[in-house]
Amino acid sequence: MGIINFKLINAFYQDNKEIMRLKPIIIFGVIMFCAFQLNAQVNYQSEYLSGKNYFKQANYQRAQNHFVNLLDLNENNPFYLYASYFYAISAYETGNKERAMEVLGRIRTTHPEWDKIDEANIWYGKMLLQEGDLLKGLNVLNSIENRDLDTVAQKIKRYTLVNYDSIPQLQKALELNPYDKILAEHLAMKINQQPIVDRQVELMEFLIDSFNLNRASFDFVDKSVSEKKDQYRIAVLLPFLTDNLTTTKGNKGNQFVLDIYQGIEIAANELNANGKKIELLAYDTKRDSLTTSEIIESGELLQMDMIIGPLYPIPAGMIRAYSYEHKINMVNPLSTNSETIATNPYSFLTKATPETRAKMAARFAINNMESKNATILYGSKSQDSIFAYTYKRELEKDSFNITWMAASRSAVSSTEILRSLTEVFDPDTTYTDGKVYVSNTVKVRVSEEDSLIMSRDTIGHIMLASSDNLLVSNVLSAIDTRRDSIPLIGYDEWMEFNQISFDQLQRMGVIMIGQNYFDFTSAEVVDFKDSYKESYNKLPSQYSYDGYETMRFFGAKLIQYGNYFQYGLYEEGFQEGYLYFGFDYTNANDNQVVPIMKMEDLKLKMLNYEQEEEENPSVFKE
Repeated sequence: MGIINFKLINAFYQDNKEIMRLKPIIIFGVIMFCAFQLNAQVNYQSEYLSGKNYFKQANYQRAQNHFVNLLDLNENNPFYLYASYFYAISAYETGNKERAMEVLGRIRTTHPEWDKIDEANIWYGKMLLQEGDLLKGLNVLNSIENRDLDTVAQKIKRYTLVNYDSIPQLQKALELNPYDKILAEHLAMKINQQPIVDRQVELMEFLIDSFNLNRASFDFVDKSVSEKKDQYRIAVLLPFLTDNLTTTKGNKGNQFVLDIYQGIEIAANELNANGKKIELLAYDTKRDSLTTSEIIESGELLQMDMIIGPLYPIPAGMIRAYSYEHKINMVNPLSTNSETIATNPYSFLTKATPETRAKMAARFAINNMESKNATILYGSKSQDSIFAYTYKRELEKDSFNITWMAASRSAVSSTEILRSLTEVFDPDTTYTDGKVYVSNTVKVRVSEEDSLIMSRDTIGHIMLASSDNLLVSNVLSAIDTRRDSIPLIGYDEWMEFNQISFDQLQRMGVIMIGQNYFDFTSAEVVDFKDSYKESYNKLPSQYSYDGYETMRFFGAKLIQYGNYFQYGLYEEGFQEGYLYFGFDYTNANDNQVVPIMKMEDLKLKMLNYEQEEEENPSVFKE
């Protein structure tokens, strides 16, 4: 046994008098801590029952104050899971969603086999969806096995999915949850709410058929209700301004309106050649809402099988709403604005919208341009910007790089674009490294002193979405100056500019996006001119052609398919026109035929359609 050193102990004691004085306090504290712990064990049940009582009273803040004491997972706490569950709901109800999700997430991790885990998943999935985590939220809710609770989960999905509008996001979610009918129905409804020009009609059809959705809930015309008649009544709503008509010779202020109607009239006469199939009824909208309202209130339009017009935005909007409400097909012979059809499945355009033209132009560029770079310039009109941004979006889907995108809304900005395209560098100019970097560039001699040094690959091709005379002339001049043969895509309207010759368009290889195309030398056009001149003692204008082609095409479809002719149109694919090159309404309410052309031998050559046998005269070429 060792010898005890009393001196050392005494010294230690003398040096630590303060510590020794605290000894009774420490001992008392330890005793009180143990008593508290013992008391806490005894009160687990009391805390839980108190929290539960406040929870039932919807006093969630007080409920939290009790449940929070039970969140420690230990063998002496039998209320951990239930207290955690009710604590999380209380936190949610008081606005602390982050804390609620944290506690529920912990339950799911530590006790995935808990017999109440489905209840926890209901709340957790709901919170995830409300916080924007679509994929994880659906995954949690779709994991619920209890049949009664699954019904609750479906209701939660139905009312939380209304906050999700992104169709690509919903498509991705459906790929991961391929049997989720509520998700499929929501996706179909979102597609249905899109403007008709943007609708993924085939996907919507697939969802309706695959999930047995109620077709009546969507903007589809049931072909079984289309009625074939011996005679069809067609209202022509145009701003004739009959009160201002005069008998004097010369062009009237509304001459273009008369030209449209005269074209319509000739087409109707041709359709009635073997018996009266079409009855035309003309209404003067006078360009104003009051007159249009009076026409609507008369009730006469309810007897119509089709409406042509109106032309101006306010009357057109009123008739579009009326057409949708009463399910009467309407056609606009001039408009290219997608708002004219909007979400109305009963509204059609004879021409293509800017969105459709841009998509077809982009498809052509993707298949024919060597460089994956592109420059997009556009004018001040709203339809120019719609075209430009649709074109940009479609190219970027195919990994194109838009190196420069600019708008010209004034003469100054047009000139700035010209300067940017033709910026000249002095060959003696040096950068910080002592040289001009000219790798992968085109060097063009502009004058004895200056050379143009710009990278053709950087620009790629130029899409110029504008009919502004100055901007088009400036861009053509810039490309001509560069002499590096940058591909230029533009509008066929440029052929009408006095400052631009066919020879220039051909020499520069300009690619033109058409609205439609017809051959003035064809027998059909010659016959129409003769018939028109015989009837009205003048030659037809472009508006006369538009009126004729609208009536001739849609009138024939009315006779062929009945008053709801769209179910036939959607399935026909490409159809030859009478004067125009053709029509295509495959799952669309605007004409999908967009000729892409260039000049060869000073004549227009179609680049995206090729002629085949007579049975199938024209086929779109990728």
